[in-house]
Amino acid sequence: MLDTSKPTDQVMVSELPEYIREDRVAINAVSSSGNVGSTNLTIPAGTTTLTVGSEVGSFGYETIVVDAAAAVNISKILGGTEGQVKVFIFQDNNISIVDGAASGGNFYLNHLPALSSFAAQINDILAVVNIGGDGGTTYGYWKELYRTLAVK
Repeated sequence: MLDTSKPTDQVMVSELPEYIREDRVAINAVSSSGNVGSTNLTIPAGTTTLTVGSEVGSFGYETIVVDAAAAVNISKILGGTEGQVKVFIFQDNNISIVDGAASGGNFYLNHLPALSSFAAQINDILAVVNIGGDGGTTYGYWKELYRTLAVK
């Protein structure tokens, strides 16, 4: 039977099913660990490389709201650690992400043709994950997880 009085805005946590309580504990642990963050970044003209801990954060999961002072071609991120995820949310049409080989901190994009650039437009999103980086001089590479193109 449908109970139209539920759900309410105020429910005791103990009344929630166990799987929801467990999910809340896990989500709170991730969000309070300091390993999730957001960065606002304006890339200077002439920049080709970003560095973890400098232009972008060292968070395990990071959203980067990004624009550029002029047209730039970004080919790599240095200093990444395996498993780090960077989600770029582009705020202008000035940034191209350059596809490269799977090494040296390069972006390793999914779309054909191989070794081409992703010319980001306003509100496009690109998510990448680091494969093989150790946070030091072994940079690994940044494999594309997904991209979302703004169609509006």
